[in-house]
Amino acid sequence: MVIDDKWIDGEYICLKAIREDDALEVYRWRTSQSGIYLNHPAGYDVESQRQWIRGKALSETEVNFIIYTKQTNEKVGMISILDIDNKNKRAEVGRLLLDVNYLNVSNHFGLEALKMTYDIVLNKWGLNKIYGSISTANVKMIRLQRYLGMEEEGVLRNHLFYNGSFVDLHLFSLFANQINSKYLPRINFLLNSFSSK
Repeated sequence: MVIDDKWIDGEYICLKAIREDDALEVYRWRTSQSGIYLNHPAGYDVESQRQWIRGKALSETEVNFIIYTKQTNEKVGMISILDIDNKNKRAEVGRLLLDVNYLNVSNHFGLEALKMTYDIVLNKWGLNKIYGSISTANVKMIRLQRYLGMEEEGVLRNHLFYNGSFVDLHLFSLFANQINSKYLPRINFLLNSFSSK
């Protein structure tokens, strides 16, 4: 599924397909506290990030978005839809990264990016399943996804080498028949808490 160069509007954010000139910001996010759970290839630098965007980031099986805040039009992060499989009607959502200025403060950027990408995959594209994997070390994301209604399908034990030791990888999924009844109402509840502040 190729996303054109137009903005996808949300309430607080816009998503736009990643471009080569986003390489520096993506590199900064991936090498910051925000990207600590992501793998980095040997020799990872801004130029290799630019080459990755040029060669892989815009394809039939993967869409990577830059998250912009509507209030200031600032780039505040990224999120990806990966392994798009139209035959089996499934895709993975991942690589949610936020600028370090927004990591430890309450904001709606990551939540709305999740909401928008899940809605694209299950409601707009009509796929059946979203799945994802979360490191045991990423406790906040595991807790959030459980609250939102994602179901844990299993655990790959000692699957990642992180911070000097092996950690588990939790596998989560959400199906099309759950998004409108479970996931969206819960994420909207959280997003509404920002507008009431």
